[in-house]
Amino acid sequence: MIGLDVDIFFLLYLGSGFALLFGLWFYYDWKDQHLFAAQRSKVIYHCIKCSQIYTGVHGSEECDCPQCGFTNGRLRF
Repeated sequence: MIGLDVDIFFLLYLGSGFALLFGLWFYYDWKDQHLFAAQRSKVIYHCIKCSQIYTGVHGSEECDCPQCGFTNGRLRF
């Protein structure tokens, strides 16, 4: 059996726990960034004719309403 000092054992135990936590943190951050990037980049529109709220592609200033076809400007927050 390998002789380990108690201090070295606890250091390895805590180090592996922190490595696991940081690994999971980086994985889920990367996953969230790649899965929801397209959803975050959409633009919100509000139709002034029929009160429909809808989304459009990123970077567009105007988009046609899918319900009535009226061209609306994007909402600014």
